[in-house]
Amino acid sequence: MGFFDTIGRGWKMSKLSMAVVRKDGELMVYMLLCGVLSIGAMAAMSLPQYLEQSWTQTSDGALSPAYMAFIFGGYMSISIIVTFWNSAIIANSHIRLTGGDPSFGDGFSAAAKRIHIIIIWGIIAGTVGLLLKILSNAGKGSDNGGAQIFVMIIQIIGATIWWMLTFFMIPHMIIEGKSVSESMKSSRQMFSKTWGENISSGLGIGIITFLFGAIIAVVTFGLMAVIGPIGLIFGGLAMAVLIMWSSAAEQVAVTALYIYSKTGKMPQLYQDMGVAEYTFPTSVNVGRMS
Repeated sequence: MGFFDTIGRGWKMSKLSMAVVRKDGELMVYMLLCGVLSIGAMAAMSLPQYLEQSWTQTSDGALSPAYMAFIFGGYMSISIIVTFWNSAIIANSHIRLTGGDPSFGDGFSAAAKRIHIIIIWGIIAGTVGLLLKILSNAGKGSDNGGAQIFVMIIQIIGATIWWMLTFFMIPHMIIEGKSVSESMKSSRQMFSKTWGENISSGLGIGIITFLFGAIIAVVTFGLMAVIGPIGLIFGGLAMAVLIMWSSAAEQVAVTALYIYSKTGKMPQLYQDMGVAEYTFPTSVNVGRMS
């Protein structure tokens, strides 16, 4: 897959996903609430130590088991928060991409109805994410260069496999109402059918987001040279909007690819914008979006 093919494919998918976000401004509100609640949870995790409460440390200055359990609970809370609002976005975008006109309450209520499954999956996903992070930190902390490379490879392979297995988890849990185990099985099967589309869409949106981020960084530095700290505030706000947009667009893309995997056709909204197919390039057919 050529670099510029990826950019072109991602640019189209980004524009289409952005069109859905533009039609449904509540998707950005979902991401804003997700960010605010996640930051609140992170602040709550740090507050006891910031206040120097005695229960956070042992007599030798190490983190106490109670505080580590508290941090773990906070980390799981963040995972559940992210899963909940991603579920709301996918439920809302599914309504839009299947011809409906969703409101803020539609996505929220769809996620709320499956809150028990969301909590279970949030804890599972959060635990796996934490283990991968611990593995990554263990590799970075090693003095052995070979061990660092080995651990990094294992971490990347593990993260990639997990991403592939869980790519369509939320649509199956929220849209189809399946259990966690059933959703995992269905997600794995669905991903195996459309792995190319999933990879190329993710890479494309990621590249476009990175390019926009680089532009914002350059503009921010320029503004700081002219108007000082106000330029930094502008850059921070612009970057926050970019993060919310890209996060919402990624979930919309997952929904579109879920529909594509189920029906063999792109959602009608995408077809109306000129994308009837979304295929991964092969040695015979070097990618086609029509």
